[in-house]
Amino acid sequence: MDKFIHVLYDYIVEYIVRIIGVLLIVTVLMQIFTRIFFKVPFSWTDEFARFTFIWYCFLGSVLTMHRKMHLGIDYFESKMKPKNQFVNRIFVYSMQIFFAALLAYYGFKLLGIVGRQKSPIMRVKMQYIYMVLPISGVLYLILSCNEMLKHVVHGRSQNAVESNMAQGR
Repeated sequence: MDKFIHVLYDYIVEYIVRIIGVLLIVTVLMQIFTRIFFKVPFSWTDEFARFTFIWYCFLGSVLTMHRKMHLGIDYFESKMKPKNQFVNRIFVYSMQIFFAALLAYYGFKLLGIVGRQKSPIMRVKMQYIYMVLPISGVLYLILSCNEMLKHVVHGRSQNAVESNMAQGR
């Protein structure tokens, strides 16, 4: 499972995020260049930049969570006993799984709702834009389930070792 996670997030998602980031930068630079030098910017660049920014943010946040670079408040957890830290971490992973499932579920529902809508300028189906919601929800779900499973498997053995060491065994 770890190899699958590694390939999925460190290669595939990261590659997609990099491509989207480059597209976003190139599009914004094209917008600036045409506005300054030709006084008439391309009409589609603003909309395209907005859509790529949405994808960049959602997939970038998945990548950030995978690398454990997201904002976390561990002040209270660091003050807890090891057993309570273990339970708290399970609670946190459960909440991540819950909200990832909500994002995936309602993201799929939204795709059905916006089925016939098209963007005003580029005339792209809005399903392609909103598709990032269920995709990122599923990616969060896979990541959170994997992290929780690792925590349960390794956390119990870690707690048993710490408990035995405290009792002098």
